[in-house]
Amino acid sequence: MNNLAPIALFVYARPEETAKTFESLSKNYLAEESILFIFSDGPKSEKDFNRVSEVRKFINSLKTGFKRIIVVERDKNLGLANSIITGVSEVLNEYDKIIVMEEDLISSKNFLNFINDSLIKYEKDERVFSVTGYTYQIRIPDNYNFDNYFTPRCESLGWGTWKNRWLKADWNVADLKEFISNKTLIKKFSEIGGDLVGMLFRQQLGKVDSWAVRWCYSHFKNQAYCSYPVKSKIIHIGEGGFATHVNKELKFLYTELDNGLKTAFNFNPYINIEEPIQNQFQKIFRKSIISKTKNILLKQIIRLKFYQKS
Repeated sequence: MNNLAPIALFVYARPEETAKTFESLSKNYLAEESILFIFSDGPKSEKDFNRVSEVRKFINSLKTGFKRIIVVERDKNLGLANSIITGVSEVLNEYDKIIVMEEDLISSKNFLNFINDSLIKYEKDERVFSVTGYTYQIRIPDNYNFDNYFTPRCESLGWGTWKNRWLKADWNVADLKEFISNKTLIKKFSEIGGDLVGMLFRQQLGKVDSWAVRWCYSHFKNQAYCSYPVKSKIIHIGEGGFATHVNKELKFLYTELDNGLKTAFNFNPYINIEEPIQNQFQKIFRKSIISKTKNILLKQIIRLKFYQKS
C-alpha cells in the first residue's frame, strides 16, 4: 500500500508493556512498509529514572520490523498530555496524517490496514475528525453490514487523524467561559459521554492531565465524528503500575481482539449515528447524581478561579 501514515508510539516507564506493544505492532502486515516514531518522555522524578532508562535501552536497540525507526528522547518530563500533543504536532509538521499508539496497547495484525484504509476513506470528509482501531464491548445490530460505525466521541486507544483536523484543536479551550455559561452546550456534550464535562472541568483546573478530553471537545465544537471498528483491532494492557490514567475499576475497557485475518473492509459511506450503538455508549459512560453534582461544583470553582472579575 502506498502513502501509509507514519506511526507515533509514546512510551514512558513501562519496559514490559512497551516490548509487548512493539512486538504486536511489528507483526502487522504493513509494519515493514511503515515509518515508526517513538517518543520517550523524560522521568518525572528520581524514582522513575531507572525504568525510563530501561525503556530507552530497549527502544534504541530496535533496528528491524519497520521501514524506519526514529527515536525521540525528551530531556525533561512533558507529562502525558503535552507529550502527545507535542509529538503528534511534530510529526504532522512533516506529514498530512498520523497513527498514534501508546505503550500499553496490543494490536491485531490488520490494525495498520484498518487505520490506513480509514484515513484514506474519510480524508476528504471533514465531518470525520479521527479514526480508531479500538471498540468497546457493544452489541452491533444484526442488520448492520459495515466494518465501522461512527460516534461523536473520539477514542485515545490506537487512533489516527489528519493534519487539517488536528490544527483545529484548541488545547487552551479558549471558549471555556461561554461553555460553562451555556446549559444547552453542557447538556449536548454530556450526551456524548457523561464523564466528559467533569473531565474537561478537571483538566482546566489542573486536576488531571488529559489531551483526550480536549480532543473530544474539538470534535464536539466542530460537530465531527470518530470512526470505530465493529471488531476491535486493539486491546488495552495498561492497568496498574506506571499507567497514568487507568485503574483496575475500568472493566469497560476490556474487549476481544480481532483475529487479524481480514485486510479489505466495507466502510460505511454514510456519516451518521446508529442509535442502538450510541445508546450503548451513553450507558457505558453514564454518570451518577453524585458525579453530576460534583460537575456543578467544579463549574463554580472555574468561575471563581478564572472569571470572578467578569
